[in-house]
Amino acid sequence: MALLKAISLNSSPRVASSESAGFLILVGTPIGNLSDISQRCVQALRDADIIAAEDTRRARALLSHLQISGKELLSIDANREEQYLGKVQDLVRSGKKVAYTTDAGMPGISDPGSKLVRALAYSGLQVDAVPGPSAPVLAAALSGLCDSGFLFTGFLSAKSGPRRKVLEKVARCGFAIVVLESPKRIGRLLEDATLVYGGGHPVFVGRELTKLHQDLYYGNIEEAAKHYGCSEVRGELVVVFGAQERRDESPARILDLVLEVLGDGASGTRALAGELAEITGIGRNEIYEKLVALRKNSVRARES
Repeated sequence: MALLKAISLNSSPRVASSESAGFLILVGTPIGNLSDISQRCVQALRDADIIAAEDTRRARALLSHLQISGKELLSIDANREEQYLGKVQDLVRSGKKVAYTTDAGMPGISDPGSKLVRALAYSGLQVDAVPGPSAPVLAAALSGLCDSGFLFTGFLSAKSGPRRKVLEKVARCGFAIVVLESPKRIGRLLEDATLVYGGGHPVFVGRELTKLHQDLYYGNIEEAAKHYGCSEVRGELVVVFGAQERRDESPARILDLVLEVLGDGASGTRALAGELAEITGIGRNEIYEKLVALRKNSVRARES
């Protein structure tokens, strides 16, 4: 509610005012290898009056590495972002240059920062950003699966049911899907993806990107599920599922397949679900559940 009070996203965005020299600047920082830091990033941190950070301990370590000292630090993590919107606005209005960094990568991309940007931009205050390393973009490039574009989902639900439903939904978009995952859940994510895409579907898994023990995995989902399900995995992971191709089939052909299974009873329902999944791009489990419901209704209708 605090954010809704601060700004109205239904209102027209305002042009940033040049009356004050203050501004908010998002600063992208390395995701592992400190050599990836840019000269502009270093300059932005040196020029800032205040450095707001998701984790001030990590910010201090980075500043120490860059030999930048004497900076005022402000702790703003995901749980405190809305609480500090007004304070950051006041700082910028007073002419302060506020830099915002997250633990690693680009603020606002599966990290805090978006609410700060919206609050200041829609208040007519100046907002800028220094591009920096981004694990999803790096994984998309390394995967070789995103030449026609990709959809980034961030982290999916920790629960299998909701996670699979989202996978089934996004798989229909016709683009590669980029997902962040923890080492504890990577095996279960790939098992769910097998049900949605099929075991032979191409996948890329990047672990500890840019770091000393970087690991890149290329293969299909079934093989990846076995690999990551049977080994102890450490480090952060980014998973890229290749785009799901759709075959052009007439509605009449799909209807014939459905009626054929309904007439035969329970036999063949799961096989049909797999075939329809390939035709439509809809998840196999979702189709199977609907076919079972249709068959039950068909049986009831015949018995009544």
